[in-house]
Amino acid sequence: MARSDLVLRRVRRAYEVAHLVAAIRGVALAAAVVVLALGFHHAASATWLAAGTLALALAVLGWRGGALRRGAFSGVIAGLPPLVMPAFVFALSGGAHCTSCEPQAMLPCTLACLGSGALVGVLVGHRANTDPMPRRYAIAAITTAALTGLLGCGTIGLGGAVGVVLSLVAGGVTGWAWAARTAHV
Repeated sequence: MARSDLVLRRVRRAYEVAHLVAAIRGVALAAAVVVLALGFHHAASATWLAAGTLALALAVLGWRGGALRRGAFSGVIAGLPPLVMPAFVFALSGGAHCTSCEPQAMLPCTLACLGSGALVGVLVGHRANTDPMPRRYAIAAITTAALTGLLGCGTIGLGGAVGVVLSLVAGGVTGWAWAARTAHV
């Protein structure tokens, strides 16, 4: 075997190991976010579905690398406000903890999910335009931000779940259009 073949194998192995480590980091990050979510909210079957999907998405996007990895990890950070916002709103409205979200707290929590999701979506869309591969970054970031937000907003029901996803997507498109428009001015 030629020396160049051996070097090529080592480089290829290092490349594959780096991608595998990034995938493992994604799963570890998902586990940490789930632990945080369980500290704020009760666990429903939808919570476990969102948690599993988040772990899978972070593993796959982390393994793929590039803009997908950057967007996925940024999306988790962007999804933290919608994750914790319902618990804060519920606590401020006289409730002690959001693990027992009662019907009267649903409207303020849903509005908090909509507002925080839209704001975060605008920031993600705006940030995506600064990435060398903005579409891939935006898709990965909105996906993981929505899944992270679902861990919190999904616990208050269908209104919170649909609200956080739609507001993140709408905010992301708005932020993207706004950033593109200001770049041409």
